[in-house]
Amino acid sequence: MKIGFIGLNDLPGVEEDARFAAENGFDGIEYDYWQSFEELTAETVKQMRAILDKHGAYASSLGLWGWNHLAPDADERGRSLGYLDRAIEFAQMLGARVLITGGGNIPAASPAENAAEFLKVFPPYLEKAQRAGLKVAMYLVHGGSFFAGVSDFLPVWKQLPEIGIKLDPANIRHHGDDYLPILRDAGDKIYHVHIKEHLYMDGKLASQPPAGMGDIQWGKVMAFLYEHNYTGNLTIEPHGPIWSKPPFRRKMLLLTQRHISQFIV
Repeated sequence: MKIGFIGLNDLPGVEEDARFAAENGFDGIEYDYWQSFEELTAETVKQMRAILDKHGAYASSLGLWGWNHLAPDADERGRSLGYLDRAIEFAQMLGARVLITGGGNIPAASPAENAAEFLKVFPPYLEKAQRAGLKVAMYLVHGGSFFAGVSDFLPVWKQLPEIGIKLDPANIRHHGDDYLPILRDAGDKIYHVHIKEHLYMDGKLASQPPAGMGDIQWGKVMAFLYEHNYTGNLTIEPHGPIWSKPPFRRKMLLLTQRHISQFIV
């Protein structure tokens, strides 16, 4: 397993993060885009790759977040799928190993109906991603996706067993679910892991500090990852109003790296 982090998307931030990663032994940088993906160009991606190569860093993954690939509106769906197609190309240009996105969602449809539509829509994009050398990981309990639990993956895996899970234990916990059964029961389908800490007080999220300073049971998470022979990236996600920004962001990355490293052999 390798420890990396989610990087900044602007070119000065890419430069700073690539240098910081190389100097501090981080292994892989993830780049995520929401609405801003509309503005990302191939020329910018080429510049990002050049910066990473210059510092001996690399992109572990590219994430396309919040776009509804199953949108009932034809124009919205077409736009979303067009960006998915472009994301595959950009991920390949970056040299990323995993593409992260959502499954899409038809709000009025049942989980079974959503899965059936996904199986109609997604195969050519999965094939293109595989030709580009990418694994495809679907995020759980996030916007624009019908994948709310392992049960939603089951009909998909019958036809597309190559579809994987991007797991963020803190997101699952905040959604009100237990992340450990997912790791125990579907650990072999986890292709990418986010390391984000949550600290709760009086039942409410009070802080998102470095790993080991909150309520996520990282030792148990790592135990199940080992049992399923996980060899992918553990990507630290700076998050929240305090620890995601200077002067705390780099402290958060280093302290989380220190805590998670105790489980790496």
